[in-house]
Amino acid sequence: MKLCSWLIFSLSLAGALAAEETGALLVDKSQSNVSVAVHATGDSFVGKLENYNVTLSTEPNAQRIHSVTFQFLFADLHTGKADRDKEMLHWENATQFPEGVFTLATLEPQGGNRFTAQGHLRLHGVERPLSFPVTIVAEGHHYTVDGEASVDSRDFGLPIIRKFAVLKVDPVVKVKFHLQAAEKS
Repeated sequence: MKLCSWLIFSLSLAGALAAEETGALLVDKSQSNVSVAVHATGDSFVGKLENYNVTLSTEPNAQRIHSVTFQFLFADLHTGKADRDKEMLHWENATQFPEGVFTLATLEPQGGNRFTAQGHLRLHGVERPLSFPVTIVAEGHHYTVDGEASVDSRDFGLPIIRKFAVLKVDPVVKVKFHLQAAEKS
């Protein structure tokens, strides 16, 4: 019993020390935004992601982000038209695949504040690699992260949307984000 208690205490202490080694950042959602631009024949639009969860952390004693996980529910993406949002959820099969997740693998420096983010995006139950440019500005304990990624819905097993034989939704969407975060105090 003493060995079990000691083991639990040791694992808890190791977890606490590991958390201290990594600087967790808090995203200020009032100053951040995520949008999805969709081009379609005669009806292009931009959807706004109204809610999401981001886990950002930095390397100890360095102003460099090393870990990112971005999670969202498709139901939180709003285009300004309730009928279109409902059709989007049906197309994506959000009852079976409600969530999308991006997990950062690496940030490759490109000079200055520019990087190439490489990671994996999981949508519609399919995970694919995703690479895109980002700009990260670190000022003291505050971080600004801006980027834009092109995502082809066909890569995730989603069909091209067509209506009336002439209207078509481009399967490549542009996800644009601006995140402001600060170190937890």
